[in-house]
Amino acid sequence: MPVRQALVVSLLAALALPATAFARVDAGSPAPLYGFQTRAAQQAVAARLSQASGFTGGPVTASDGEQVTVYVDDTLAAADPTIGQRWADIVAGLVHGPEISTVQIYVASLPQVQQTCGRGALGCYGGNRLITIADDAAGITAQAVLTHEYGHHVAQSRDNSPWPSVDYGPKRWSTVVGVCSRAASGELAPGDEGVRYTLNPGEAFAEDYRVLNERREGIPETAWGVVDPRFYPDQAALDAVALDVTSPWTGPTSAAIHSSLTPHGTGRGFPVSTPLDGTFSVTLLSPRKSRFTLRLVDPATKKELASLSGPDTTKTLQANVCGQRTIQVQVKRVAGSGPFTLTVSEP
Repeated sequence: MPVRQALVVSLLAALALPATAFARVDAGSPAPLYGFQTRAAQQAVAARLSQASGFTGGPVTASDGEQVTVYVDDTLAAADPTIGQRWADIVAGLVHGPEISTVQIYVASLPQVQQTCGRGALGCYGGNRLITIADDAAGITAQAVLTHEYGHHVAQSRDNSPWPSVDYGPKRWSTVVGVCSRAASGELAPGDEGVRYTLNPGEAFAEDYRVLNERREGIPETAWGVVDPRFYPDQAALDAVALDVTSPWTGPTSAAIHSSLTPHGTGRGFPVSTPLDGTFSVTLLSPRKSRFTLRLVDPATKKELASLSGPDTTKTLQANVCGQRTIQVQVKRVAGSGPFTLTVSEP
């Protein structure tokens, strides 16, 4: 299973992060900053957490009755036997779905977190394992760190086919934000853990998820400094985050359209609503001895997205919906006539 980013803050200007392990951080920025590990470093983090020693814990029953798996650094647990319960309650209090049963939370001191995640780190996530600082640091609350990293776990647990949700964000949020079209234009950089990490929608979703939870809990919002300001959520984005968490997209829906072409007809067009970005497909079943052309067109731009001609009476086309909220399916008669069926699958 893919693993995901470390959450990093620039504690001091002198604490420069090594370029080989973390994204570049501008030490002069006034806002709290975060960097992200390379894929190889993420895999190492996942391996370290899977073999972590010096932690006490396991499944904890939160105050709402849910089970949350929490491990606490032995030293912290000895000093405060209630710490595991407190963090289980915090996790259960986040907006969540069934993915809560698959995450393992590790609560540790700052040095232990940095030993696991890398110098300057406040927390990291990989392979359904999340480690976070136990106490606030550098003006950032431990709960904010946990919430951001849990946002990655939410994304990792959602489907946004044909794109990886952990890089593009889950389906509804990704559509509302326009990740596909903005990535295609070069504005956004899904999965970029280098110099364009502030334009990585995967990180933006984790931050929007944090804002959603902070607002719902009525606590002060953490300073917006992780990703580009253009990602700061409006209400539509926050509503999409909530839906992606509590009512995830589970796959495309299909419908059949029945029609016909007369011997004198030239063709017909059928507008199909596409409220979500993703893979759109249509199959045409035409009469024997007919020759129909199948086309997909963006009605807003008149651009042809895909087409297929030839003598086959069964034709299938596929295209990615990438910002279009309507796709027109066109059937044109070249030869023959009679009834036909379109089977449409939309994200």
